Amino acid sequence: MSIAILKQRLNQSIDSFSEPAQIHNRFARPSKLIKTLEIIERKFDDMENIQPIEEKIVNSILKLEKHGKDYLTKRDWKNLAWSLSKTLLNYEDKILFTFKGSELIEQFNKMNPELLKVVYFPLLYSYFAVEQDEINKRPNNWIQLRNILNTNRSTLFQATLRPKKWLTTLTDHPEVLSLDPSKRFIRDFLYNSDDSRVSSQLESLSIAPNSWFWDSLVSSSIKSVKTIKEDDYFKVIPRFLLLLEKNPIYTTAILTALLERYASTSKRTLVHEALKSICLTQWGNPQYDSSAGWRNVNPDTRKMVVQWFVRADLESFFTVFSGGADIRRFNYWMRFLKQVTLSEIFLNEQAMFYPTTQQVEFKKNNLGRFKRITGKSNAANAFMIKIGGFYIVEFSEMNNATYFYRQIPYSSFQEKTHKVDITSLKSTSRAEFYLSHQSVWENSFDRRLQGLGIFPD
Repeated sequence: MSIAILKQRLNQSIDSFSEPAQIHNRFARPSKLIKTLEIIERKFDDMENIQPIEEKIVNSILKLEKHGKDYLTKRDWKNLAWSLSKTLLNYEDKILFTFKGSELIEQFNKMNPELLKVVYFPLLYSYFAVEQDEINKRPNNWIQLRNILNTNRSTLFQATLRPKKWLTTLTDHPEVLSLDPSKRFIRDFLYNSDDSRVSSQLESLSIAPNSWFWDSLVSSSIKSVKTIKEDDYFKVIPRFLLLLEKNPIYTTAILTALLERYASTSKRTLVHEALKSICLTQWGNPQYDSSAGWRNVNPDTRKMVVQWFVRADLESFFTVFSGGADIRRFNYWMRFLKQVTLSEIFLNEQAMFYPTTQQVEFKKNNLGRFKRITGKSNAANAFMIKIGGFYIVEFSEMNNATYFYRQIPYSSFQEKTHKVDITSLKSTSRAEFYLSHQSVWENSFDRRLQGLGIFPD
């Protein structure tokens, strides 16, 4: 075999091993090594973007004031970039909104690209780390900071061989540095099937919880709730409740928007359990005037939620706290649902201390809304509704009458202790009148209520 032929075969072998596709066929991909490398890179990225302690930031500011910018190191400049989001020394405001902040912004604006690459992330953090009220007072420095970030974003990305996650996010979503920073995120928040898409996109930017950005996102999203299609609205309720859980400072705004929109839907009479539960936790019982949170919504919207509680109370009483489902009495009182302004449930010792699974669930979802019956140990459970000027008390056992009171039948002391004696609820002497459930009792109840000016809805 000639040397030429040997050379030709050698080159063919080299070419075959040099092809990327062939390389993977002959060598296993080092998956564990690559994964370990990613973890190490992420740790270094996190360390690189950790905020320095305030003492180091202050030292860099003092160094600038004493010796001038020519004596500053890259680390000093990075500290100064972090300083914009801080309230330091004798300053009343964050450095960004002070005269010192104006001087720093001017320096960052003139900075060469190589040095700007070092300070870009802390500048980005400072851009997000201020509140809307602060921006409203002195917007100029903040706007100039946004311009610096926006002007240099593309150059930084192109000059970076391996862009960090935050830089990729910023490149994919340049609108966060625009006049309408939350537009795309709102669309994803409202319509994307992935509930966590927005939070995962924004996580790498390390946006502070009290940032102006969340104000923009939440307020714009809330505005969208008013005009969103009804079917889409019901789909996004869980997302707003999750947003509320993670950002409790927006509780009032989110609950108000969700409830007002719900009241305008075709399903307003259907109870939304999650919304009902969080309303009770945040604002208290809508049936009590002392629950100030309910002043944030229209009276008609509050009435809708009251009816949710009344319906749930009636359903629970006649199915969960009675010996068996009493369909006749449930159907009878449901005819007056829209007129009920107050409902309460009173539980005996059995339901309080030895509850069934369903009773445990009701009590968990209605903390503070039920009272304990004292007196007879075997007393029946009871419920009370207010229609017009009457407080009407029913008992779970059928051999009890229905009592009608002009005044709330228990004392203020019993209200505070959440313990009501059975004799307060079942008093023939203090009741205006009482009616028994005999034969076609519905007709006699109707006649008596009509005489009081109370008619079914």
